[in-house]
Amino acid sequence: MKNYSKKLSLQWRLTLVTALLVTITCILMYFFISQSAVTGMDHLQNYIVQINETGSSPITFNVDPTILFPDLTEQVTTTKHLFQIRSLIATILIILLSSACTYFVSRRALKPLHSLSTKIEKIQAQNLSEPLEVPDSNDEISKLTLSFNEMLSRLNDAFTAQKQFSASAAHELRTPLAVMQTNLEVFARKKEPSTDEYLELFSMIQEQTGRLSHLAEILLDMTGIQTIKRSETFSLAELTDEVLCDLTSIAEQKQIKLIQEDGDCTITGSYLLLYRAVYNLVENAIKYNHPGGKVTVNIQQKKSLLNTAVSPAPADCALIEVSDTGIGISPEYQEKIFTPFFRVDKSRSRAMGGAGLGLALVNEIARQHGGEVKVLKSDKNGSTIALILPL
Repeated sequence: MKNYSKKLSLQWRLTLVTALLVTITCILMYFFISQSAVTGMDHLQNYIVQINETGSSPITFNVDPTILFPDLTEQVTTTKHLFQIRSLIATILIILLSSACTYFVSRRALKPLHSLSTKIEKIQAQNLSEPLEVPDSNDEISKLTLSFNEMLSRLNDAFTAQKQFSASAAHELRTPLAVMQTNLEVFARKKEPSTDEYLELFSMIQEQTGRLSHLAEILLDMTGIQTIKRSETFSLAELTDEVLCDLTSIAEQKQIKLIQEDGDCTITGSYLLLYRAVYNLVENAIKYNHPGGKVTVNIQQKKSLLNTAVSPAPADCALIEVSDTGIGISPEYQEKIFTPFFRVDKSRSRAMGGAGLGLALVNEIARQHGGEVKVLKSDKNGSTIALILPL
């Protein structure tokens, strides 16, 4: 029965519910009215007749109506049956008419909803950018259409971003393969390759496969972020200390000094993800720093710097600032650097093994924790990028 009711249209469900309510109401009315009438007829017994004469006491006596009217009992019984039958017929007619009226009225009332449903069925992935026409009426249907158009806009943005991401990922994966294929074809034409040429070929293959492996690892990290639990409570100072220890060897190669300022915050989230975020920020600061420069990490607690409208009152947030003494970031690129596969200097990024996904991964991790990452300041003396997380 439950599955059968789900197959009914909204119009039929409204009709059946209304018919049920009318039926219950009519049955109750029929029961009380008919019972009252029948009970009144059954009490047609002896009448008390009182005669008042002027100047004398009233005379009272009982009169049996059956004596005056011998057919009264039969007439009362017939009248009761006729009343009950007519009341039942009237009840049935009222139920049928009200159900029919409900069916046609609900059909007219649901016509805009049917029209909206027809338009929605025509929407495909190719026409997500085409919003539905909003009715002039300021009712629930117009509000539903507006909400649906907003959802379409978000879906279109998501599909567009996904297409760009897929195209960029395919390009990044294809480039190392194309390099290896070209070098192998050139090597195959050589009749007697030397040992140095073999070593050069092996070195090239090792470099390109390492690049492919690094890219695949980052892509897997980005796709698996949402499945990782974010319920651990830990110290950001301890996390940062671990990151700096792991990056000490890379920093020493470029003669970069790693500095951690005093300051700490306790936060709830994913230790693994936030470790990756801080690691990427510090590693990026090392890569694009001048030899002999320094990278400073400062952790502090401040009032909310988040661009969200969750709460009108400012809340505390953890601020992880990573500052370097590098070349700086141009103002027009300060927001784009968090876009997947974006590089300010493509040739330099490729030479350093970058795929343009490090800061994009940081941005996604921050978003999953309800925070954000942004450039606080940048000039020729260096840059400061802040990871802001709610407490």
